[in-house]
Amino acid sequence: MICSHPIIIKTRVIENNQQQYLENEENLYLYERKVVAPEETLLLKDIHDLSYKELSGSYGFLYIHTIKGVRAYMVREHPGAWMKAVLACI
Repeated sequence: MICSHPIIIKTRVIENNQQQYLENEENLYLYERKVVAPEETLLLKDIHDLSYKELSGSYGFLYIHTIKGVRAYMVREHPGAWMKAVLACI
């Protein structure tokens, strides 16, 4: 593993007729030839670009542009160092 970055996974839950959102922290892992997310693995050769959009003071979205579409990951911390590491491997 080269490096990792924390991401937030939000899950909607309905209990007692009330809607709630649960947040779990997972990680994106960068390896020599792939990025491993909680639910999929992206090969570096399939990644075209990365971008980041801050939504508020506490959240933003990291976008991974691939040949199969764009993957969006919610983050609390700016992913600049992680993005730089990925772009150096592409």
